[in-house]
Amino acid sequence: MSNFSLGTGGADLIKKHEGFSLKFYGDPKGYPTVGWGHLITKTKVYTKNSLLTQKEADDLSKSLKLDYTSPISQSKANTFFTEDTAKAVKAVNDLVLPKGCQFTQSQFDALVSLTFNGGPGVLKTDDVKAMLAHALIFPFIGPILPDDLDTCSKLVSKAFSYDRNLKPRRNEEATLFCKGMKYTHKYPVYSL
Repeated sequence: MSNFSLGTGGADLIKKHEGFSLKFYGDPKGYPTVGWGHLITKTKVYTKNSLLTQKEADDLSKSLKLDYTSPISQSKANTFFTEDTAKAVKAVNDLVLPKGCQFTQSQFDALVSLTFNGGPGVLKTDDVKAMLAHALIFPFIGPILPDDLDTCSKLVSKAFSYDRNLKPRRNEEATLFCKGMKYTHKYPVYSL
């Protein structure tokens, strides 16, 4: 278990790919969302990737007894982002790593972005578990053989191959995960 906070690199990556709106909108599944991907509820569905009308937003706020409606303030959006990322931060901090291993800030941020988008269950996939079980994935002092570097690159690519519709985001997360390491993200997601 670690005790990291979300760094700037991770926050920026999440914000970039989530998009931003102070007005309520239907996300790619039609669920009402606001800010940087803050899910309002899964009990209602609206037009996908479209802003809700003011009447729809007001009716939704009233039916759910929310203390806000559309548009929200920048302060409220910031609060939602902090609350929503806290769940992903906790899930990544709760991971049990091999003895003596610890994340770099970039590795942590990349996994938080993946978890924020895919939910904590993504950390339990076989590919993520295989990557995290390999001790050379973590900061290591000493010589690492070229074959080991290649193995690490392959493990990262497979671990971040989650949701084919989000290849650009997953490749950026994998690149962030490899930042500062001896191995690189040389195999794009879904290429192995």
